[in-house]
Amino acid sequence: MKHRPAMAGYKTILAIVAGFAAAFVLLGGISVGYSPISIVLLAAVGVLFGAVAAPEIEPGLFRRPILWQMSFTVLGCISVAALLGAAFEGYALAAIVGIVAGYLGPYWIRQVRLP
Repeated sequence: MKHRPAMAGYKTILAIVAGFAAAFVLLGGISVGYSPISIVLLAAVGVLFGAVAAPEIEPGLFRRPILWQMSFTVLGCISVAALLGAAFEGYALAAIVGIVAGYLGPYWIRQVRLP
């Protein structure tokens, strides 16, 4: 097996995270508009959800991948609740969905096909 420098793994993760951010801005802006604040929030949500895939792409870089995935999924779900202007119950539901989706991250991420 050919040894890759550690920096190559970080570059791959950065490219995936940037791709998710761009996709969220382009596709999410269709429904919520392209105001400066919505662009920033959509990009932040894309970065958070892109970071969920990082331990599956480069597993050697993470000691606790489940904790990483759960944290970023919860932050992403709470950000979506904020973008939608949810009430307290919406934030609570977002946190619960984030915990479950983050815990199950290794299973659903494998279903996503990258080009």
